[in-house]
Amino acid sequence: MRRGIITTAILLLYGAGTAFAGGKDGRPRESRDMPLFTFGVESSYVLTFLNFSHFNFISADGDRRDLRASTSGALSNGQLLVGGGVNMSANWNLSLYTGYCGVYDNERLIPLTARLTWLSGDSPMKGRWLVFLGGGIGFNNLEKPENISVLGKIGAGRRVSLNRSVKLDFLIGLQETYTHPRAYESDVGNYVPAERLRRNDAFISAVTFGLALVF
Repeated sequence: MRRGIITTAILLLYGAGTAFAGGKDGRPRESRDMPLFTFGVESSYVLTFLNFSHFNFISADGDRRDLRASTSGALSNGQLLVGGGVNMSANWNLSLYTGYCGVYDNERLIPLTARLTWLSGDSPMKGRWLVFLGGGIGFNNLEKPENISVLGKIGAGRRVSLNRSVKLDFLIGLQETYTHPRAYESDVGNYVPAERLRRNDAFISAVTFGLALVF
């Protein structure tokens, strides 16, 4: 009886030691210490390089105007995002992001997007490459929630482990935005009021360079 109890205790201690040391699969303990939930803060420089726009409105003098334009050239903006997500495995994370996003000249929106991220390797304590794909909607004006933009983003980066709980991401991405900017009437030097605006669509392409802290 006593021998059986001692044998059982030894087996339990061995199992516990194996779990903390890495387990039967030989994986290091740190590879299984990833938190279930994550939180991140991300800041990006946004370089717009292409813009297709279509405006249709009634001018101040009563004429109907239909304007289509394609504009190329560098235009700087910025993004500040916060997000929370879940580690589905050692290599996959799914997160939701919101914040404040500049998309074009004097045009801002509040995004609400989902992002799927794949990370190389299985150790959160080592540097890892990553690729991500995200998309969602953006609100140009919270007072008019029906004025919704659509955003998509694909990119890659490098994650540096500062410690077990804090990671630093270096990110680069290609961002596409379908949005509804205000139409500017150059004749009167003002934006077209909503009652005279019939169409205001734009497709905006940009490259983003970002830094993110992930907890």
